[in-house]
Amino acid sequence: MKDDLSDTPRESAVRKTTQEVICGDCLEYMKTLPDKSFDLVLTDPPYNISQKNKIYRDYRSGKRADISFDYGEWDYGFDILPVLEESKRLLKQYGQWIIFCAEQQIGMYRKWLGDNGHFKQILIWEKTNPLPQFRKCGYRQATEIMMWAYKEKPTKKEQHFNFLLQEEMKNIYRFPICGGNERTEHPTQKPKKLIEELLKRHSFENDTILDPFLGSGTTLVAAKQLNRNAVGIEISPEYCEIARQRLQQSTLL
Repeated sequence: MKDDLSDTPRESAVRKTTQEVICGDCLEYMKTLPDKSFDLVLTDPPYNISQKNKIYRDYRSGKRADISFDYGEWDYGFDILPVLEESKRLLKQYGQWIIFCAEQQIGMYRKWLGDNGHFKQILIWEKTNPLPQFRKCGYRQATEIMMWAYKEKPTKKEQHFNFLLQEEMKNIYRFPICGGNERTEHPTQKPKKLIEELLKRHSFENDTILDPFLGSGTTLVAAKQLNRNAVGIEISPEYCEIARQRLQQSTLL
């Protein structure tokens, strides 16, 4: 899919607007942006864990059920490394990455962030309402991983980090999978409360946030409510429209 960049001035995406949805290929658009434009890259890239429909058997009833873990073509064999390289150029000197990832990707991200920046810590989202374990042969998947790193190792004075009360500064974030009115059609949507808490700790008012894999727009909605500038890029026109609608609705709240 080709980028649709005609309706978005490139400079304004960073310098003038508060939040903006860019519909197009993230890597191609990122190449058009100036160096050191962003304080934080907060994003949820493809995990490359999709599977075609599989048949699972309920061993108690003997019934068979089709359970789909196919999130779409975008979640098959996506190469994240060129996007990481470009995001490094776009981060300010002591800018940060917070990247959601699958357990299978921890080693790859840990190596890249260590080689190309200053890896800081693994953060964990604990889902207080995890999905059932359909096959009943293992644990319920109740956590997701976030990798946190700086572009360059900061001194205490230079670190861009908002330390709150000690009891609030554990590396585990406990929030339910989003549902109700917040839930959209996006299959891997993250809860707004989780993104808000990450933004509160890893950015300040008037900072500029980049989300190259915007999805349904949660990063922009949270940034708007916390007075952060943000640019989100999403290749799906359908999800771009959802993100724009959510931004508009947040303005009316």
